[in-house]
Order: sequence, then C-alpha cells, then structure tokens
Amino acid sequence: DERRSEPRGVATESASRTRRYAGLAVKVAFSVGILAFVIVRNDPTELGRALQGISAQAFLSSAALIALTAVIGTWRWAAVMRAYGAQHLPGPGRLLSLYFMGFFYNLWLPGGVGGDLVRGVASREVFGDAGATAGLTVVFVERLCGLIGLFFFVGVSFSLWPLPGVQVPIVYAGLAILAALGGVLAVALAPKLTPHLPAFLARITARVPALERRGPFVLALALSTLTHTFTALSGHVLVADLAPNVAVTHSLTVVSLAAVSAFFPLTHAGAGIREGAFVQLYRPLGVPGAVAVAASLALFATQLAVSGVGGLLSLLSPAPRATEPPA
Repeated sequence: DERRSEPRGVATESASRTRRYAGLAVKVAFSVGILAFVIVRNDPTELGRALQGISAQAFLSSAALIALTAVIGTWRWAAVMRAYGAQHLPGPGRLLSLYFMGFFYNLWLPGGVGGDLVRGVASREVFGDAGATAGLTVVFVERLCGLIGLFFFVGVSFSLWPLPGVQVPIVYAGLAILAALGGVLAVALAPKLTPHLPAFLARITARVPALERRGPFVLALALSTLTHTFTALSGHVLVADLAPNVAVTHSLTVVSLAAVSAFFPLTHAGAGIREGAFVQLYRPLGVPGAVAVAASLALFATQLAVSGVGGLLSLLSPAPRATEPPA
C-alpha cells in the first residue's frame, strides 16, 4: 500500500507544480501581451521621447515617496500584529528590512505572494504558540487592510475631485466606500461570522485570529489610506514632469483608480492594465497617451528600484529567520 500510495503522492505534487507554473506562464504572457498592445496603440516613438524627457529629479522624488510608503507599510504591519495579540515585536530595523524583502519578492516574482510568505514565516515567534500560521494570517490581514484603504481612498478622491469628461455615477464612489467599510467589519468580526458563512468562505475566515486590540487596528486602516496618498503623489510627480498642467488633485484620483489594476488576477503587478488606465483617465485632462504610458512605466520602474533594496537585504541575510524578542 505504501509503495502504491507514494507514486500517487508524487504525481499529485507534480501536477500541482505544473498547474502553478502554467498559471504563472499565463499571467506573464497576458501581462506582456496587453502591455505591448497599449504601447503600440500609443506611438512607441513618442513614448521613447517621453521616457527620455522624465528628469532625474522627478524619478528620484517619486522613488523617495515610494520608499516612504514602505516605511509607513512597515508601521501598518506592526500595528496589525499588535491588534492581533503579538506577544512581542522585533526592532524597527528588523521589521523594515523584512518589509523591504517582502516588497522585493512580491514585485519581482510573478506569483506576487512570495514576500508575504517571507514576512509571515520570519515573524512566527511574535505570536508564541500560534507560530507561523498566525504570522502568515496576519500578513494576509495586513494586505487586506491595504486593499480596504485603497477602496476608501478611491471613493473619497473620486467624490472630491471627479475627473472632467469621465462620466461615472457618483454612486460608484459611494459603493467603493461601502465596500471598504464592509471589509473593515468582515476582518474585525471574522471569527464571529464564521459559523454563519458558506463553507468556502468559512474556511478562510476561520483562519483569521480574534481581534484583541481595536486601537492598533484603526491605526492600521488609517496608515493604509496614507500609503495610497503617497503612492498617488509619486505618480503625480512623474506625470507633472511631462504635463505640468495636471492638477495634483486629479492625479490623486487617477493614480488611485489605476492602482486597483494591481489586483487584476491575470497580470503581474497590474502590468498593461495600469498603463491602459493611465491613458484613459489622463486623456480628458489633455495628457497624450504616450506621456501617460511613460509616466506609468516610470512609476513601475521606481517601485522596482526601491524594492530592489529588499533584494540586497535578502542577499545579505542568509535566510529569513524567526524574530527574537528585544533585549
């Protein structure tokens, strides 16, 4: 029996690996294909000129804002850990280095979740007996807080600064805000909701630990909104360098709406979808398509450059290890 079951186990593992690689291949191919389509549709020659026209000052300013979002993201992660009963936290330097490592793996690897595994496993001792399971779950909740903050930011920014010529009913902005509020309640009340949910949802919410401290959780949500503000500003710096007449308030709306593309499942980090969103949303503001694509690509390049710090830290660290309580 053991001899017969072993090949089945190996075959199952091999099939799972094949499906995973096939899924990654589809995601990469789709990302490259749609990005190539957007570039061809928006004059590659003009795009090259626009990319050359982005100043070093604008690129560095955008990169500095992205780095600031990583610092705030680290703060948010620490707040979520406190909210879910972390027994102790590592020092700020260790947390920041782990966050940058996660940033690197999530952005540079097609799967988009490798960095979450690094952070979750590396922080396992923070939760005592709950171990790596709690660490991974809390990283998932922290990412979910970021998504909740994005929906709230999109709803508020579009309500306050609608884009001229873009006819989107205001009710959509209200729905985005309601979705954010619903997400807050779902995360906060997950253990209590589990018995009343369908089986496929209950399996997910059952893994979410009980919320022990409300203050840090509220802080994490506020920090999520702050990260999206600085991300939008990092995009505006690049657009304004090529199209100075674009108002910062309009960029807050455009970049936040385009950021939703990062969650589109068939692309890596929203590649192609993000560029298309920049073109469509900046066009009513008088921004040429090639300029919009250039700004979007430059924004992604700043994110790659900043997250590259995490790659260097990963090389300098032999392996993600369990955190140690401060002395």
